[in-house]
Amino acid sequence: MRVASVVRSLRLPLLAAGLALGLLAGCSAQSRMDFYSKDIACEELGQHWTMPDSAGTLRGPKDLQGQVTYLFFGFTSCPDVCPTTMVELSQVKHLMGKDADQLQVVFVSVDPARDTPEVAHTYVHAFDPKAIALVGDEAQLSAMASDFKAFYEKEPGQLPDTYTMSHIAGGYVFDRQGRLRLFAPYGMPVEQLFSDVQRLLLEPEHPAAGSEALAACKLPHNTSIAAR
Repeated sequence: MRVASVVRSLRLPLLAAGLALGLLAGCSAQSRMDFYSKDIACEELGQHWTMPDSAGTLRGPKDLQGQVTYLFFGFTSCPDVCPTTMVELSQVKHLMGKDADQLQVVFVSVDPARDTPEVAHTYVHAFDPKAIALVGDEAQLSAMASDFKAFYEKEPGQLPDTYTMSHIAGGYVFDRQGRLRLFAPYGMPVEQLFSDVQRLLLEPEHPAAGSEALAACKLPHNTSIAAR
């Protein structure tokens, strides 16, 4: 995977104020708002998984309740997509201001052979001190990726005994009830991701939040999210 690393410069204070006003106006104008990210509330993904974090604590879907969560698959040696994603998530948090702690970043390593818990912990905390790194064994990774229909694959490197990893680029966004709602494609503008996170935060904080989107689900449905 060769994706150029681009970190956009943003007019942060003006952008945050403008988008916040727009979101509030949108809430009063309509009961259900569209998202910039792909709506995958009906896809039944990410509901049955467990994976240890860098401290050895077993995590699962219930641990994602209470905050909006952005979960993505990657590896610490990734040259472009993963560090760019972490930087852009930091920019989203900057736009969120005092509400930054309402966005939880979760990094799932697709390279457990090299990404030890210590390495993964150090990597994510270099970008976000509150980010969570999940590192399991090959069997746990395979099971979790299958639950998300997430692609990853080892590719031989240019030198003997070296390799890199191809993996799905983009993030899975959960609402505060711990339900997977959106898939944010890699490279989407930071201000659009910020808007989607804010929309989820503006939903009523009770078990029925987001029920309109979930009630609209119809079967059968397509679970194909993205390619590499």
